Amino acid sequence: MTRALLVAGLGVVLTACAVEVPRVPVDRFASGDVAGVAAVMEQALVDGAPENEALIRNVLGECELLRGDIDAAHRQFDVAGRIMGNWSTSGGEEFAAIVGSEGSKTYKGDPYEKGMNAFYLALTFLWRGEPDNARAALKRGILADGEVADEKYQADNPLLFWMAGRMSVLMGLDADAESFFAEAQTADEFAGSHGSESDREHRVVGDPRRGNVVLLIECGLGPEKIATGQWGALARFRPVSFPAVTARVSVGGQELAPPAVLNDVYYQARTLGGTEMEGIREGKAVFKTTSLIAGTTLLRSAGKAEDKKTRTAVAATGGVLLLLGALTSTRADVRCWPTLPATVQVLCADLQPGSHDLVIEFLDPAGRPLPELRQEWTIDVPEGGESWFLFRSLPGLDRAIVS
Repeated sequence: MTRALLVAGLGVVLTACAVEVPRVPVDRFASGDVAGVAAVMEQALVDGAPENEALIRNVLGECELLRGDIDAAHRQFDVAGRIMGNWSTSGGEEFAAIVGSEGSKTYKGDPYEKGMNAFYLALTFLWRGEPDNARAALKRGILADGEVADEKYQADNPLLFWMAGRMSVLMGLDADAESFFAEAQTADEFAGSHGSESDREHRVVGDPRRGNVVLLIECGLGPEKIATGQWGALARFRPVSFPAVTARVSVGGQELAPPAVLNDVYYQARTLGGTEMEGIREGKAVFKTTSLIAGTTLLRSAGKAEDKKTRTAVAATGGVLLLLGALTSTRADVRCWPTLPATVQVLCADLQPGSHDLVIEFLDPAGRPLPELRQEWTIDVPEGGESWFLFRSLPGLDRAIVS
């Protein structure tokens, strides 16, 4: 029996192979070369590992969004979201997630990445004139933010709740809007009390319906994911240095109120409902260590058993535990969406219909403007309704984005 188990285990080891971490040229992205990064990602869809498709499409969708091609971005985020939203897995894939290389399963993203996919998909729906579908995407992101497998956590991404409220207003569903706005304020206060940057002065969540112009301002680069701990089985996030942390916006020479952080991506990545993700993931590393120790102990004790039947049973159990411990991944899955922003900040303003000259100065932690990131835009505000614009702290992006 023990021999059969070892042979089966060897087969699993030989057939298991870790999926490569896709090479995303983050430096080129940070320099504003979104067209070049898009070309790399398009090629990766052709010759890259199929298990990385959702990750590749998310990066490509960002590039298309920043290039102003809303329909192309929508297609990428939609396909990626379908892959990431398929939370049920086959029995074999579940087994691989427990005892095999984490890189051997399809990338479906962490909760914060699912939330960002929902955010971008919702924006493309909104710009296509579909606030109902935008709200549906946001609700999916809210669900992903609070649920992992069979466990539920506090959903604490105020951006998703607040946007769902604004979509409800556009749909004429005032009662739903008020519910979402209340949830946004609760999420903001909860996240802020657990270490997130937040709308501390309640400029947005405190007055959620204000403004016929919504400016979504993305600053910095999101965190990177690294393997740490014994066996390298724990995934930890660390922030990525970037000069811009916030922005100063003026319209027609008049400075507007400062933007408010509604999504601290680093906080969202490293926590789940205020609980550190590293602690949630510790079970896997503990399982490996415990299995190896218990398996070794049982094999040693098997020789002391009085009868052959007991020796065989104890040895078989010890062999199974050793095998499971050996097969448990020694490396965490460190695939992540590296082109995300560090924060998504929101500024709402009331502007007269017509054309407006808008200037965005991105600021460093000391509040000094970064000349290379300065952007000048001309935006058009139509009669009635509201206009949404997205900006990113990258050089060379003074291009028109649809509203």
